[in-house]
Amino acid sequence: MDGQAISQKIVATDQAWSIEQHAIDPIPLKDRHGSPVDLFRMWVGANVNYVVLITGVMVYAAGLSFWQAVSAVLAGNMIGCAVLGLSSLMGPKTGSTSAMTSRVAFGQLGSFIPKLASLISALSWFSINSVVATDALLDLLKLAGLNQSFMMWIALGLVLVGEIFLAVFGHATIIAAEKWIALVLSALFAGILFFILPHIQIHQTLFGMVTQHASFAVWMVTLGVVASYPIGWTNYASDYSRYFPARTDPKKIALCAGGGQFVALCFCEIIGILFAIALGGQLGNDPVGQLTQFLPNWFLVPVLVAIILGGIAANVPNGYTASLGLLALRIPITRITSLGIITLFTVCFRIATIIYGNFFGVYESFLSYMIFWTAPWAAIIITDYFMRKGEYSSSDLMKWGTGRYWYGNGLFGPGIIAFVVGIISCVVFSNSPTYVSPFMMRYFPDAGDLSFEMGMIVSAALYYGLSVRSSGYRKSL
Repeated sequence: MDGQAISQKIVATDQAWSIEQHAIDPIPLKDRHGSPVDLFRMWVGANVNYVVLITGVMVYAAGLSFWQAVSAVLAGNMIGCAVLGLSSLMGPKTGSTSAMTSRVAFGQLGSFIPKLASLISALSWFSINSVVATDALLDLLKLAGLNQSFMMWIALGLVLVGEIFLAVFGHATIIAAEKWIALVLSALFAGILFFILPHIQIHQTLFGMVTQHASFAVWMVTLGVVASYPIGWTNYASDYSRYFPARTDPKKIALCAGGGQFVALCFCEIIGILFAIALGGQLGNDPVGQLTQFLPNWFLVPVLVAIILGGIAANVPNGYTASLGLLALRIPITRITSLGIITLFTVCFRIATIIYGNFFGVYESFLSYMIFWTAPWAAIIITDYFMRKGEYSSSDLMKWGTGRYWYGNGLFGPGIIAFVVGIISCVVFSNSPTYVSPFMMRYFPDAGDLSFEMGMIVSAALYYGLSVRSSGYRKSL
């Protein structure tokens, strides 16, 4: 097949605004295309959104000073985004999704444990972003004079249609759309910053007497909240790098994926810190409505559109990954059907948040609990990648009941043990507002939250130590 024919085949199988033809099956080498720069743009577009800004608000609301909050944002995102970058390396090597890569480290049957957790994570992210986008659209409809109670459900329906619409088309459409969304949202969020700044005493905030100051323990807890956001995306990472040629420079992949997310998260979260200062640290229960008090009326509509667009941009990868996650569980449905299931889940989640009545509480709890499994999983997958020097068998990855990743009974003990012990380590070393471990309270009350750090260290060390002694692992190389 000549070069022109190959190029046409690539366009035919993964073309923007055409329904993607591949699902969790390994992408054939002849269909590989794209460059790491695509990842940078995609991760910027997916993470310049109001939910990230809210994360910055929560950082300052924890009681940190301005510089403490900024340092927590920079350090937490540096750690979390580095993990995301490294979690993107498997895509070009396997040609498949992050969920399917779990088979290598857990066994084909054992991988159902992290796959199910990954699916729940993707569904939850999808629902959280839908709530924020729905609230923004509802405020927009109210500005148009539509104040009926049922408008909330209409707003949710419209948001879901936009999210599912892009997710249906798949990989190439997501990459293309996120590139342009990143530019639009960056400009609009810069506008938000411009109108917030006059409500802040800049010199006092930067150089004056500190109005609030937190202990090192509180700073560590906040660091964990910040890091949990990018680490929470690690189970998606290979979904967007799997189309690259197998020999793509892994350093560029890690740098572009992690770097794009780092830029977007720091940008939005620092705006969130300044927003919290302008609010006096009072969050309330309306994540969107409070912003309106700082914006002129003429800019309110563009900002609400930006929040809606940002929520959709963040949710398209969530919906896409969740749909692939359902397929990875060997459920006999199509990717389109799985998106319908995701929509139903989101409606139920919205009902739950209305009953619960505290979005910030739901969101903070979600971040804290999610890190308990994502940190150990990412540590195991990354450790396995470097142990086997990035060499995988794509054909064996798709087999069931046989092949090098069946490990005799479908279970790979080192991966499962390291994962379970890693989760236990996260819980034992947790000292967050969501859960305070009696162990941490008794022995390390001033150390803050060490859950994700210990979860990753213990999981990586245990996986390495058990795997090198395993004959099944040596046979899988």
